[in-house]
Amino acid sequence: MALGFGFNKAKVLASAEKFVQQGKLTNAITEYEKIIKEDPRDLTVLNTVGDLYARVGQNEHAARYFKMVGDQYAQTGFTVKAIAIYKKLSKITTNNTEITTKLAELYGQQGLYNDARAQYMQIADALLRSGDDNQAARVFQRILEMDPENTSTQSKLADLYMKLGRRDEARNIYYNAAESLYVRGSYDAAAEALKKVITLDPSNAGALLLRGLIAADSGDTATAIEMLEKVPDLDTRPDAMRALLRAKMLSGNVNGAEDLVQKLLSSHNDLNGISSLAEWYINNNQVAPALRLYEKNADRLFTAGSSTAQQTLYPLINRLKDNPEGINSMVRLMERAGDTTHTAELLEMQANALAMNGDYARARDLYQKLTTLEPENALHVQNYKQMVAKLGDDSATRILTPEEAAQAFMVEELD
Repeated sequence: MALGFGFNKAKVLASAEKFVQQGKLTNAITEYEKIIKEDPRDLTVLNTVGDLYARVGQNEHAARYFKMVGDQYAQTGFTVKAIAIYKKLSKITTNNTEITTKLAELYGQQGLYNDARAQYMQIADALLRSGDDNQAARVFQRILEMDPENTSTQSKLADLYMKLGRRDEARNIYYNAAESLYVRGSYDAAAEALKKVITLDPSNAGALLLRGLIAADSGDTATAIEMLEKVPDLDTRPDAMRALLRAKMLSGNVNGAEDLVQKLLSSHNDLNGISSLAEWYINNNQVAPALRLYEKNADRLFTAGSSTAQQTLYPLINRLKDNPEGINSMVRLMERAGDTTHTAELLEMQANALAMNGDYARARDLYQKLTTLEPENALHVQNYKQMVAKLGDDSATRILTPEEAAQAFMVEELD
């Protein structure tokens, strides 16, 4: 192909290749450069000349040609080819930040983040050695833009910000690192990063909350409670209040827990705190406080109807057999929930417990009520008669009231 008047590219190319075969590399370069003069966009020839200059030890000339080729490939979207050329460049140049930066950018464009990070780290290390901390910080920022979850780079950048006196930026970086480490389950490393945040900003709500969560998850409930109680404006942060409630329950000391659940309910319409604390009471054999908590908040708890009662109250019934006051609370709760399914069962349990405790009068009244609720159950009548006898209040020796007369008639009929 002729380029320009009287220039035969094919003939010059053949001559150059012949010189290469003969080992006459300088002559070959001369021929190839004739082609480049006529056709400066022939990337194959440019690359070949770069290789030949490198072979004869003229790296500066080789680098100039490689850069021309690499830039052309990069501009036209041939990223893989551009990377290959820039890798050649990086081998024949030393401490060339421009070349290393370009190679890092190309790796990033190709999604080769590990390779890109390695190039950027070379640049950052060189800058740190030269004392250019500001430029090194910018390089670390570029790494984090590409790989925001890289906690190692986050820590290095935060330490560098501290050295530069940029405390607010250091605090933010430490906190981001702590969040990443926490998500990965690296609690110890996250806690260390958070200590630095809290040292820089003792009232940082996010750091105190996360530090408390980590302590709770690690079983250090004392530290968890200490951190969470320091969260500023705690009453306005339901997430922190829930975390503090959980820490208190895990510690086994729920002092102040009821105040927390009431604030969660009144300020944030959160019923889960009541359910969680009541469940803790029940699991720790403290049924009475659980029932008191339910009674105090019954209007809110049972607005959904009987389904809520079934979930929260039914499981407690069998645990109240010897607790007449607890049964009394349960009866009231069932009534407020509009659920009469277990009324007779509860009244009978309460009457039995009262009878066992020697409170025959109250037991008698409850058995009498049961005969009205379940007239077909002869056991209620028998229990009623036993309580009357225990009280020495035998109907055979006195005039019966109309109600008692009707009751006695029913007993006779049943007998």
